[in-house]
Amino acid sequence: MDLKNKRILITGGTGFIGSAIANKLLDQEISVNIITHADESMWRINKKNKCNCIRLDLSNFSKVKKYINKIQPDLIFHLAAYVNPERDYETIEKAYSVNFLGTKNLILSLNDYNYDLFINTGTCEEYGNIEAPFKEIDREKPVSPYSASKIAATYFCELISDIYNKPIITVRPFLTYGPKQLAKLLIPSLIFSGIEKRPLSLTPCNQTRDIIYIDDVVDAYISLAKNCEKIKNRGIFNIGTGEEIKIIRIVSLIKSKLENTDFRVGVKKYRKGEAMRFYSSVEKINKTIGWKPKWTIEEGIDKTIEWWLNNKEIWKKFSNIWT
Repeated sequence: MDLKNKRILITGGTGFIGSAIANKLLDQEISVNIITHADESMWRINKKNKCNCIRLDLSNFSKVKKYINKIQPDLIFHLAAYVNPERDYETIEKAYSVNFLGTKNLILSLNDYNYDLFINTGTCEEYGNIEAPFKEIDREKPVSPYSASKIAATYFCELISDIYNKPIITVRPFLTYGPKQLAKLLIPSLIFSGIEKRPLSLTPCNQTRDIIYIDDVVDAYISLAKNCEKIKNRGIFNIGTGEEIKIIRIVSLIKSKLENTDFRVGVKKYRKGEAMRFYSSVEKINKTIGWKPKWTIEEGIDKTIEWWLNNKEIWKKFSNIWT
């Protein structure tokens, strides 16, 4: 399917993955509408004058409905979320409000329209600490309010798709990294600490993860949209590499590319309930639309470090994330 004449909506469009999707479409002269909750993230959008951006609280049904009536989108990339994988009890209310109610409001607002595809963004954390590799048919096991709220949204999407025959799927991106990611996650933390020459305490780092470069994730989203006739009512799709890589390899790779790093491996204990093997099966998406990742970990890390070295004026403004 050609996307050029489609009305496209991206929620969470100034976030890490959402903005990367928006930029890819804008580079192809495809117009997009963006919902965001944070104006301070607009720096991620390369061609601000080419897109329509609005601040909107998805938990407010009447405002969401009014906006949907105005733009009547054909394709919806739903990435807006409250992302906090901590186990804190205090996060339950916000996770439920943003991740479940926001998704529910958006889908119900679209009820009167014959849209082509709604791509709901879940999370690999929905699988929890079950046996890897994780398959889309596996029974989920939430390990945080965040993952529980995402499972609730996934099940709601499947309900609306199956019972009311709406073209809705859920994707579960695995651990995504790349330029413009500013978050207290493994790779940004390693690079920040390495460039700033700050000590970073780590676990023994023998756990494995499925780590995928941002360009591959964007390609998966757009490929799914272009193949919407093949994937309607197909439920859930993992977006990962299908391979596990030890965290210590990532640490060593970044250490080899930055001088005078102080990565203190083995100082921290593994988190309670830590999954020691965590990676995806990507057989379903490969068989359905022929998608597979292209970037190696070395290529992705090189590009990511290059961005950090060339954009200090940006990430310096957000250095409080890692302090």
